[in-house]
Amino acid sequence: MWLSYLRAAIIPLLVVEIGFLAIYWASSAITYRENIATIGAVSRGFLGEVARQQAGALDKELAGYAAKTVLLAAQTRRALDGGFTPSAAERARHRFDADGAIYSTRDIGSAASFYSAKTRPSRADLAAMLRLGALDPLMIDIHRSTPGVMSVYFNSSRSYNRIYPYIDAGGQYPHDMDIPSYNFYYLADARHDPQRKAVWTEAYVDPAGHGWMISSIAPVWQGAGRGERLAGVVGLDIGLGAIIDRLKRMNLPWMAYAVLVDREGRIIALPPEGEKDFNIRELTSHQYEQAIRQDSFKPDAFDLNRRADTRPLAEAMRRADAGEAELRFDGLHYASFATVPGTGWRLVVIAPAKVINAPIDSLLGRLKLVGLAMFAALLLFYFGFFLFLYRRARGVSAELSGPLAEISGIMGRIGQGAHRQHFAGADVAELDGLGRDLVAMGNRLGDAHERIVAQEQGLREANQRQQQAADQNARLVQIMSHELRTPLALIDSGAQIIERKAESLGPDDLRRRSDRLRGAVRRIAELIDKLVTSLTPADPQGAAALPAPLPVDLAMAVETASAGLDRTRIAAGRTEAVTALADPEAVVGAIRAALDNALRYSGAGGTARVDIRREGGSAVIAITDSGPGLGEAELAQAGQLFFRGDNAAGSVGAGVSLHLARRRLEESGGRLELERGDPAGLVVRIVLPLAGEGA
Repeated sequence: MWLSYLRAAIIPLLVVEIGFLAIYWASSAITYRENIATIGAVSRGFLGEVARQQAGALDKELAGYAAKTVLLAAQTRRALDGGFTPSAAERARHRFDADGAIYSTRDIGSAASFYSAKTRPSRADLAAMLRLGALDPLMIDIHRSTPGVMSVYFNSSRSYNRIYPYIDAGGQYPHDMDIPSYNFYYLADARHDPQRKAVWTEAYVDPAGHGWMISSIAPVWQGAGRGERLAGVVGLDIGLGAIIDRLKRMNLPWMAYAVLVDREGRIIALPPEGEKDFNIRELTSHQYEQAIRQDSFKPDAFDLNRRADTRPLAEAMRRADAGEAELRFDGLHYASFATVPGTGWRLVVIAPAKVINAPIDSLLGRLKLVGLAMFAALLLFYFGFFLFLYRRARGVSAELSGPLAEISGIMGRIGQGAHRQHFAGADVAELDGLGRDLVAMGNRLGDAHERIVAQEQGLREANQRQQQAADQNARLVQIMSHELRTPLALIDSGAQIIERKAESLGPDDLRRRSDRLRGAVRRIAELIDKLVTSLTPADPQGAAALPAPLPVDLAMAVETASAGLDRTRIAAGRTEAVTALADPEAVVGAIRAALDNALRYSGAGGTARVDIRREGGSAVIAITDSGPGLGEAELAQAGQLFFRGDNAAGSVGAGVSLHLARRRLEESGGRLELERGDPAGLVVRIVLPLAGEGA
């Protein structure tokens, strides 16, 4: 009986328990791999979004440098054209060296001056050199007001250099220096910069003694027609230390760090966190053991294309403006990159996978400990159970068969996923306890399974909300950048004209220009009002504060809403005498938003048709434009906050009018619907409840 019981009960139970543990460990391993894959995909997507946001912020900062460079170029052109009388101190401080070089010998609170022996300056060249003293106040202001700017300078086509802050130019520069052969000059010439705008150099060693830096440079052209020539190049030097500090200030998750890479795949700036991974030391300072006679760029170790460990990233950046790659440094790293629009540089955000996966690794360790504890408990239990059964086998064999069969069934059902079980009990205390423990364990497993399912659902919903918020923020940034730039440029341009021509402008001209400036300010204020209104959440408890619905004559509402618009382009379609019951202000606002939208996207000669009719128990105003309309994908998003279609490029708008109209209509019991026109165009339907008879 003992041997039979051993074969029929002990061994099968051991097999089942060990199988259960094996399933537990296998499922833990599978869950771990799935979690690692999921969190990797989510984290790479999040890093990509972070890279895009930080690249946009960096582009705005670099655009500020470029704008000041363009301003300096304009002032330089005016200085070269004449009208400035140099001081006696400015004339007296220059030394004419025996080898032909000319340079300033003392600091009089202005910029340093250097004429290379490479060129024999004429009297006109020397006069132009002295006239450039007019740039000193602007150079000083730019240097003092712009963080990160190491120096401000002008280089002429005849190897003349004027630079602030003051340096010992005669001792720092080689006297036969060929300035147009350096990248901070030729990158702005006609071949490299045909658009004549501000451009950026790659990282190089500054001949003026400031170490490694990048420069924002812009050309200075003189003359007109065939006599036009490149007189020189102005520039702002930004030390790599300032760029690295900017990267270090980025708020990045998972111990990530950012690397700035130029258009050719060379590292411009590498923070200290990345030096260990790349096994290189960033270059910021330079030992000037001899004068810099030619361009000095970073070594091959900073070229992503020439490194085996960064080649996947370099290839990904050649294929697309934004993307991701996996890097193998000391372990797996995720790299996401985005393009800095104004420069074509790439901002790369790199995070160690082990930091991202740390919570999952910790959970796996705990699961392994639980599995080992279960295995040890199983061994201890069966050791005691074996001894007990050895002594009681003859007396309890009949009592054991039933409970054992039930326990075996419970374990099998739990193993198949039916965690909620019931145990009828047994006369043998050990089997009774085992059965109840199995039921309790199954309940706990069921509770854990339900929690995991709920958490997964919550995570999916959170990810969806996060993606929606990210899309909305991206559209908001795009709209603000586009819509504010034009009026601000108008204000700035008008203010500059008034400043330059203040004495020659008459009262009427001043009033006209003032009206244009105030119009631009009103446009910004209207945009901000719309954005504030659209971003203010609806008060769920504010229904009582809404105005009571009133009878609204829809034909009169259309007439009121079209005031101030081009009524020659508004055509009346089917018009019935219809009275709706709604908030009059909300109805007029919605009609005006729809009419404005229809006229704006119908083209210069397009029209908007207005139909007023009854449909069942509702009053309907249908406004149809003659524009190209929207595709299925865009139609599904139209009316959402900050959404604008592809055909909205170049037109004024923030993507909030239809959103606000829809929200106001819904608050007053109506709704706003969007449909495709037949054969083209967009149909905006305003649906309202009908007023009762006699209203």
